[in-house]
Amino acid sequence: MKKSGLFKFAKKGSKKIKKSRGGSGAGKQKYPPGIRIGIFGHENTSKTVYLTVLYHQSKIDKKLQISVTDNDTSNEFLSNYMSIWGFDSGTSMGTIVNQAGEKKFPKPTEKDKILQFTAIIEGNKKVPVVTYDYSGKTVSISEYSDEAEKVNDFMASADGLLFFFDPKILGADMEVQARVSAFISALEQVAPLRSRLSIPIGLVVTKSDILPGYKGEENTILISSEDEQFVSEGYEEFLEKVLSSSNVTANSEWASSVRKILVKLSEFLRVVVGRTLDFQIFFISNTGNAPIKVGTDVGRSIYQPPEKITPCGVREPFYWILNSVMRSRKLNVMRKVVKYVVAASLIWTVVYSAPFLLHFAGLLSSPQRVEKSVLKSVEGNHLNTSETQRMDIIRAYSRYSDKWLVKKFFPDFRVTSIKMKEVYQDFNMGPALERLDGLINDITKIIQTPALRPKYDPGLDSLMLDNAQMKIKSDLEAMHVGGKGSVLYERSDRALRYWELFTELIKAPRDTALFDKIDEQVAFNSKNAQNYTDSEKQLGNALLSSINISSPEPVRSARSTRSAVGEYDKLKERINNSTDPKFVLEDAAGKLASIKGSLGSAAHGRQISAINEFIASVEKYKKKQTYTCILQTVPDFGHLHIEVTGSSGEPTWSKAEEVGQLLEGSKLSFKWKAGDDIHIAFDELGYCNWGNKPSDKVVLQSEYAIFEMQGSITFSNIGKTVKISFKPELKLPKLK
Repeated sequence: MKKSGLFKFAKKGSKKIKKSRGGSGAGKQKYPPGIRIGIFGHENTSKTVYLTVLYHQSKIDKKLQISVTDNDTSNEFLSNYMSIWGFDSGTSMGTIVNQAGEKKFPKPTEKDKILQFTAIIEGNKKVPVVTYDYSGKTVSISEYSDEAEKVNDFMASADGLLFFFDPKILGADMEVQARVSAFISALEQVAPLRSRLSIPIGLVVTKSDILPGYKGEENTILISSEDEQFVSEGYEEFLEKVLSSSNVTANSEWASSVRKILVKLSEFLRVVVGRTLDFQIFFISNTGNAPIKVGTDVGRSIYQPPEKITPCGVREPFYWILNSVMRSRKLNVMRKVVKYVVAASLIWTVVYSAPFLLHFAGLLSSPQRVEKSVLKSVEGNHLNTSETQRMDIIRAYSRYSDKWLVKKFFPDFRVTSIKMKEVYQDFNMGPALERLDGLINDITKIIQTPALRPKYDPGLDSLMLDNAQMKIKSDLEAMHVGGKGSVLYERSDRALRYWELFTELIKAPRDTALFDKIDEQVAFNSKNAQNYTDSEKQLGNALLSSINISSPEPVRSARSTRSAVGEYDKLKERINNSTDPKFVLEDAAGKLASIKGSLGSAAHGRQISAINEFIASVEKYKKKQTYTCILQTVPDFGHLHIEVTGSSGEPTWSKAEEVGQLLEGSKLSFKWKAGDDIHIAFDELGYCNWGNKPSDKVVLQSEYAIFEMQGSITFSNIGKTVKISFKPELKLPKLK
């Protein structure tokens, strides 16, 4: 049979063993308590003799002693001992004495036996031990026995395994490989091949006295303590390092014997080394001298113990494996402790980290996300945020600071969030407006000082701005973001428009159409612009001075009267058909003022009179007037609170109780002028805080917010719509 065929056969034997262990038979054997040491060996490997000699030698040894309390084990050891040493029992005058008899090895084991005893290590460590003696034929892979199930069950559940090998069969390769296959099959029951071996494994070469170069005790342990790392290598590295170690190379004859053993058992060693650090190879002799051949039997020779029995290295394998098992058990306990500690640490980490994860990844990120979104919409300039945007930020930080988790575990963050809320609640645009006035003054200085003005390059058709001029322009543009109804936005918008007209003037200093455009813009702003400050007036005057005019009259007188009349007619039609308050009350009024200056009072008295009447109607909206509104519909029995404030102002609701709750059908009179904000709070049925923290709120912030108030107003957060009318009805002025 070839080696490949032999190992296939071994695999089948392994599967058969697995089947017997799988519970399909009579069930697993129950064993006495104690450390189970499995001695795996074929017939004639001296298992029985080894245990007997071990018991005899341990009586006087300090490192390892064996105390037998089990009668069956004691009788087994005693009968085998008397047989090997040639003692026989006799009687004399009623006394039982030992008499010399014929020395002979115990008969081959026929019936399996459980052997149990107490091992005493180093004189103070008592360890209960259970081992198993059986017929060597049982473990043969070629002759499967009914008793094999018990043997395999014991080996698979053992705390440590000693594999016994008889060197007398070294010349029979097929037998060697058959036994190696049986060894591998037994190992596979302990742990799947290639996985870690969790128990100590020892290889015991018995009858080592027949090996050339064997010198007894000095050759018992193959791998010295300083070379134990060899077993973590692969087989080739292990073989090379062992054969080159000092305790092997010192004796060339012994080195040859060791090499032969390791090579013959290579397949077994390949599945052991590298899988465990608890591995050792022992060379022992149960008799110390070669037995005496006294005859033959069927298939074997019959030997008799030598005249002088001097066992070599018998205690070392058992002493080593007991210590290894106890060390392994301690390590297993430590591994379990480590697993529990790791598991507990992970649980604690998760439990401890959960509030932090919830806080930083969820709760805190919510207001930050709202604030970043708002600031992004105004290009990072918080000064340009509208009241609605600031209210969104305030609500987000309020929701965050009211969370139980924040109050309980993150009080410092809660304090910070409250301060952030206060910053937006106490928002003050004063510093930003002062900065804007400074930029406007800088532009005025540039316009008034010819040496500071930008240079125009006709070839490139572009202005050459220096660093100071570019910075003024970029700072001004940074303020021109956010809500269009904000003071900062409108004032920066006018300043940028003046700068644009000025740069156009530098490019075309004799463009009369541009003169008209500058004159119209300055005139319109001076009459109609809200919050038109002294710095802006000075800028407008500087711009007018730059075209060498002191007032709009010269430019207007130069216009064609006929053109002005045509423009008037077109504008009239557009005004009377428009529903846009901004166009009618701002843009149209400004254009009519310009047209009026180009009309002759005698020829165009009707148009001038209509313009004056129209402008007078427009001017009324710039002064506070009393308006009366009627709540036509308020859904679901809700009620309203209404308050008017200046531009970007905050309602106090101080008069809310005087006004009362505005229900459906209620009338409310209030004063308003162009530019004022109108705050409308909706409270649902059963809830009222007089305008503070309402169910929902709408702020009308356009220049002519009152026209937005007339009609339907939707509260998007709660999905409700109210309808408001005015008495008398709000109507835009008409041009007659």
